[in-house]
Amino acid sequence: MKFRIVCTLCAVLIVIVPGCGDDPELVVTEHPEEMIELSINYSIGIEIGDSTEVFGSITDVSHDTAGQILVLDQTACGVKVFSIDGEYICQIGRSGAGPGEILMPLYVAGLNDGRILVHDPLNNAFISYDSTFGYIENISLWDNGPPIETSAIGESSYAGIVLGFDMERDQPMMIRTIAQYSVNREPDILYYEDEVPFDFTDFTSVLSNMMFSFSLTGDSQGRFFYSPLSSEIYEVFAFNSDGSDLFHITREIPPVEKTAQEIEDEIMYIESWANRIGMRGVVIEWEPDPYRTFIKTLGVDGAERLWIVRGTELEPVFDIYDMSGAHLFSARLPIESGSWKFHIDSCGILGWEEDPEEGFQKLYIIDFPAD
Repeated sequence: MKFRIVCTLCAVLIVIVPGCGDDPELVVTEHPEEMIELSINYSIGIEIGDSTEVFGSITDVSHDTAGQILVLDQTACGVKVFSIDGEYICQIGRSGAGPGEILMPLYVAGLNDGRILVHDPLNNAFISYDSTFGYIENISLWDNGPPIETSAIGESSYAGIVLGFDMERDQPMMIRTIAQYSVNREPDILYYEDEVPFDFTDFTSVLSNMMFSFSLTGDSQGRFFYSPLSSEIYEVFAFNSDGSDLFHITREIPPVEKTAQEIEDEIMYIESWANRIGMRGVVIEWEPDPYRTFIKTLGVDGAERLWIVRGTELEPVFDIYDMSGAHLFSARLPIESGSWKFHIDSCGILGWEEDPEEGFQKLYIIDFPAD
């Protein structure tokens, strides 16, 4: 019997139907003690009132080429667009299976050529829109869904993680490919590939190896960066526009154990998330890592600096590096939360809490430090 795995995990729902290059040079850098404090410029989001500013579930955010803010609201099944001043403009997409409609959005990416991609695993496609928010086409090139953790890179390309499966072995394997794509199914540049055991009865392993495995970012110059989401090592790999090694960062940071409350909150949140995205017939038994992840997010700002968001601190700390891999300074956002998420690009820093204590989500527009 032949098996086909349909999976981007339209929510990690698994349906069963009848390394490359030389190791990069390790960069050892000095880490200045300077810590800059970041501040919030303004926020978008209210608990009750105008529906344009009420978020059901912020799942991902980005900017378009005009600097407008793209907020993927999974509950609304669309992307809410706001001006650089926070004024509501429109919503891209809506729930449905017609042209330009969305079934289950997971990621949004504003590409450098003006296109906007919405990752929709139930459509097995990127739903693509132009710079005026008009529908272009569904991009369906991959058997198990489009690349996850989608990131704009270069003039018109994107990078992400493509998942494949080998079910013919005694031990089924999941194949994870991190690569750059433009118009074809085959990658333009391959950055990383590995295989990990695949057991669809182990919810924690499946979700961790798929959705929570790497952080990625790229820039308009074609450089690319990825980091394993790990509680064991702080590590970032960087590549030039031609795919050659740019630098490799590691840093010694003490591991931090999660509190009992953090672990309880994480279990409740994952169960809620799985139910929200429509998982059915899957036993949801999430076993949290007892330690916090060293790196949560990567981004590149308009000054061509790499921002690394640590996961070890409840008040978010950002380590900032130049394009030689040298550490420039660190920054802190003095607002404590265990569920912070960020998107950082040349247009700014966007932050939100996945599970805010006050019970409703806001999007925070955070100022870059003054030069």
